[in-house]
Amino acid sequence: MMTNMPKERRAGPGYLWPVAIIMIAGAVAGAFAGYSDGLAETGGQPLPTWTGPVAALALALAGMALYIRLNREAWAGWSPRKRLYWVTMVASMSLGAGVALTLQVAQGSGDLASDAPLTPATAIIVSVIWVVGMSVASLFYFRAVDDHERHAYYLGSVAGFHAFVIACPVWWVAARASLAPPVDAMALFVLTLAVNLIVYLWFKYR
Repeated sequence: MMTNMPKERRAGPGYLWPVAIIMIAGAVAGAFAGYSDGLAETGGQPLPTWTGPVAALALALAGMALYIRLNREAWAGWSPRKRLYWVTMVASMSLGAGVALTLQVAQGSGDLASDAPLTPATAIIVSVIWVVGMSVASLFYFRAVDDHERHAYYLGSVAGFHAFVIACPVWWVAARASLAPPVDAMALFVLTLAVNLIVYLWFKYR
């Protein structure tokens, strides 16, 4: 009798689908914003600023509802820790998408790197959502991850920190000497986040 028969693998939910759904929703919002800007440039009537974000939100909600429905049986076999992990991941991505859509509506543009002025109420709401949401998500994340992923997260965080502390002063002194444009906080944020994510994924999946 053979004892090394391969084990049957249970099909589980595709982990990348929530990411794809949110990215597609963001692309839809950007497409609406680009179309509206094109109408304005040609003398037409631009779309209301809420059109793109609302369409993207509706698409994301429909996609996530379908994803949950198709995978509810697979999730029944997950441990509470694993469920907490993926709920935290999806909630964090949804938080970021919600903040992005709120900014698009408030500034009337799909450019998330825009420096267009915001109302005090919008700035306060977005800031509170970001600080509270990210703090709570981080607490749940560290309760759900194992030692391997925690180590990858730490290394990614250190890499992101060094990317910031190396790039920021160099850019600052270069801008003061008119060798570079003024320091852009969002560009540094994206750089830090990108380095963090690349290093984290490398050490998690290598």
